[in-house]
Amino acid sequence: MLDQYDNENNGTTVSAARFVEHLRANGHDVRVVSTGSPASGKYVIKTHIFPIIDPLISGQGMVFGRSDDAVVREAFSGADIVHLYLPFKLEMRAREIAEEMGIPYIAAFHCQPENVSYNIGMKYLEPLNAWIYRWFRKRFFQHVNHIHCPTQFIAEQLRKHKYKARLHIVSNGADEAFHPMEVEKPGEWKDKFAIMMVGRLSAEKRQDLIIKAALKSRYRDKIQLVFPGKGPKEKKYRKLGAKLKNPPIFGYYKKEELAKLINQCDLYVHASEAEIEAISCIEAFSCGLVPVIANAKMSATKQFALDKRCLFKNRSVKDLVKKIEYWIEHPEEKAEMSKRYIESAKKYRVSRSVEKMERIYQHIIDEKKYREAHANDPDAHMIHMPTTMCYKVGENFRFVNRNFFFKLGSTALYLFAILVLTVITKLIFGLKIEGQKNLRHLKSGAITVANHVHILDGPMVACMLFPRKAYMASLKTNFEIPFIRWLVRLLGGVPIPETPKALRAFMTSMSQELKKGRLVHFYPETALWPWYDKLRPFKNGAFHLAVESEVPVVPMVFKFREPRWLAKKIRKKPVVTLVVGKPVYPGGSGSQKERMEALRETTHEHMAEMIEVKAKA
Repeated sequence: MLDQYDNENNGTTVSAARFVEHLRANGHDVRVVSTGSPASGKYVIKTHIFPIIDPLISGQGMVFGRSDDAVVREAFSGADIVHLYLPFKLEMRAREIAEEMGIPYIAAFHCQPENVSYNIGMKYLEPLNAWIYRWFRKRFFQHVNHIHCPTQFIAEQLRKHKYKARLHIVSNGADEAFHPMEVEKPGEWKDKFAIMMVGRLSAEKRQDLIIKAALKSRYRDKIQLVFPGKGPKEKKYRKLGAKLKNPPIFGYYKKEELAKLINQCDLYVHASEAEIEAISCIEAFSCGLVPVIANAKMSATKQFALDKRCLFKNRSVKDLVKKIEYWIEHPEEKAEMSKRYIESAKKYRVSRSVEKMERIYQHIIDEKKYREAHANDPDAHMIHMPTTMCYKVGENFRFVNRNFFFKLGSTALYLFAILVLTVITKLIFGLKIEGQKNLRHLKSGAITVANHVHILDGPMVACMLFPRKAYMASLKTNFEIPFIRWLVRLLGGVPIPETPKALRAFMTSMSQELKKGRLVHFYPETALWPWYDKLRPFKNGAFHLAVESEVPVVPMVFKFREPRWLAKKIRKKPVVTLVVGKPVYPGGSGSQKERMEALRETTHEHMAEMIEVKAKA
């Protein structure tokens, strides 16, 4: 469901239409609820007219739908899941209807607040963007358990603005129609260097930067600009571009025509300052066009840059001229870079994105069925463990004992234990900490991982993380050792279950805690090898949970140094250094398994490099 489906003048509509096309090709019955003209499988609702400001809205190419409960209920009847594309009044009411009808749903985050602030002339008013994020959350997204995010960038923005739902990162993807093909340029610009940017002609897209760069280039008479798209800035850009010997080409093109046009061009420039993903950029490099992308703070598109030559300083006409002229003057390098982009584009195909979305749909449907099946049995979700805590599938992690004085006593013991352990680890084991500043800006939930090489490396991590208290994933056998089990529990230890059902409950509970901003610590090597100075292979659990919960992994390594001064006379064993690395974020492309494996390997590489660096004395 979305407000606008017929007029493909924005990425949201294009993405929705292509997902519908591919889902239907895969044998699914897909019903579209939107404004516009009647069509097979489409349920039409009326357009909402806003008095006074409607010319401004329509001038931006935007349309809002007016909810019709009867039409929405008819469309939802017999549906397995509902996908809500936007956070406006139509979708708000649709969510309520889906809830009443008992149909599971997922919402997408396609409307970036910066798109709004730029188009009302308040692009530098950061508090306004924060308010829009909050308004979207309060009015709509706080009622949603699952959100589709096209990129890691927008997922991080949602976490920053306190969105608690489970985030699913799936690229909107490029259609298979966009691929390299042999086509001749039109005769009128056959000898020109054609530079393209596809997108709405609106304030945040910044096509004006490209025109200004062309005007300042020494190749200005050779450059032909191509701007497929419509929007409120078209008149202004036509006037600005009229100063060029070869005025820019504007217009709307259907999918097949656009794919042919892209293949007729020589370079793609994406100047947008605010972008959730930019399908147009993916489509361009899928055809082999090398992109030059604005390195803008609020744009996810910079993630596609394979080289610094493919990035230009945001809002800098001078730097854009430099990058454009570089690619004009180095055709051989551009040809090699084109091959790299064609290969890179394979992981962004819309068919792969649809496959991922199908798996997400099925997960949400199964989750709904499971909850309904156990609605009358509150203990069915509970897996009891030999600690003061238990895990509840799909719900919150909670203490069994909620007595105030019990909690107060536990807190006092915890603080005392941290104080004593800090003294012991520093005086007796010579603990030094490096890189702790890497945790300074980590406000969200995260998974910390370390090599397992010291009997007290868990308490050392707990002391280093203080005042934040992490859940420390530990083997069940550690909860069977006298006294040690008490210390492990006190420092946040939770046993890793051994049965599949209990393990699923454990992972679900940990995921919920990560979304609340908690830390969870793992030893991916699993077994303790005291004083071992190399890194062993990692198990998948921590990285699977990080990808599942869309949180970063903070790598830490314990390494050893020779004692000095008095400690050298007292100790035979080395003393300990704990090094904290920079957070590693899950990648935004590939299957969940591919993302997990990539995160595991990247983290392992970082930790191996950290171990190789000699510890400071």
